[in-house]
Amino acid sequence: MLPGEKSLPRSILTAHPMVVNQLFDYLKQDCDRLLFDRFYTCLKQLQVRWFNQQRHLLLCPNCRGRQLIRKGWRNRILNTTRGRIKVVVQQVRCKCCGRTFRPLNERIGLARTQRFSDELIDKALRLAVQMPYARSASVIKLLTEGTISAEGLRQQVARKAALLRWRYPTAKDTVLVDSTKVKSGTKQRGRSVYMAIKAKLGAQVAGRSSIAKRVLHLHVGDSQPLKTWLSRASAKRLVHDGGEQLADHVVFSQRCQWQLVYQLKHYLWQDGVAFENRAEYQKQLKQILHDPSQGQNRMKRFIKQLDRKNLKTSAGHLRAAEPEAFMNIKEPGFTFCTTSPIEREMRELNRRADVGARWSDQGIENVLKVLFDYRLNPTGEP
Repeated sequence: MLPGEKSLPRSILTAHPMVVNQLFDYLKQDCDRLLFDRFYTCLKQLQVRWFNQQRHLLLCPNCRGRQLIRKGWRNRILNTTRGRIKVVVQQVRCKCCGRTFRPLNERIGLARTQRFSDELIDKALRLAVQMPYARSASVIKLLTEGTISAEGLRQQVARKAALLRWRYPTAKDTVLVDSTKVKSGTKQRGRSVYMAIKAKLGAQVAGRSSIAKRVLHLHVGDSQPLKTWLSRASAKRLVHDGGEQLADHVVFSQRCQWQLVYQLKHYLWQDGVAFENRAEYQKQLKQILHDPSQGQNRMKRFIKQLDRKNLKTSAGHLRAAEPEAFMNIKEPGFTFCTTSPIEREMRELNRRADVGARWSDQGIENVLKVLFDYRLNPTGEP
């Protein structure tokens, strides 16, 4: 055996069906020890080199003096997916006032309050937005060598959500808006969540066009913050279901054609139309909405037909929606005329929010913001 070589443990050299697994575990631990040693050494050398080259740029935070000397090291423990790693941070002493401080914390990306590596935080956040915090913490502990508590996960989610800043849509973008209820706050039915995304046809996947989506806005509460955001964003094209009167806050507003047909069923019920007869009216409206050449004229005649049959509520519903029902024809820049792309995201929203417990408004908003930032902005685009 050459100097410096290490022999394999005798226990894994016996004829045993678990040799492969035992060998893997042994080498994994050996690699981890090598990683920790090299990380410790390289980080220490890096700080010494940086201080020697850049010391003239440092100032004492107490007296603003420049006569600084190295003064030992401060031990730190950093939690990573490979376990707890010991790191050291260079301490510096001012010869003028005697103040000892650590100027390299920010330079090496290790803030004074940081106890977890970024890669552990990223993996933990991706789990936390998919399942309850306690279960996420258990999975992290089970599948990695790192640990983080459920409360720690909640704090990290809140911290990331507070830093998120999404771009406003451009003049070419089509904005889709929808809302749903989540069990949060003090009201029995919960609070509304409003979300806005932009969507367009993407690359071909398995012979079908994919949909490229980006999240633009999300909040929990009433509709006023959404209206304020639409006005500030100067959104040009909007597709919505008509529930919040958003047309005044954009240039062109399109009612979701699928929702328009679906909602008619409720208004026909209010007008006393029998269940078995409602589908025929919905079928007529669907054919009208899919007729780009004569659809607008047919819509007017259909509304008059409802009035003659004394279906006043249904006629009023369509009369109010008529100016927005064919906006995709008047303004051909719309990429979609239904809210179908965002409906898929609302199902994902409800899946995460429905945990059998009541959220706080801010708590569920933080989780959903981080969830859809990971889900719809995967390349890091804000």
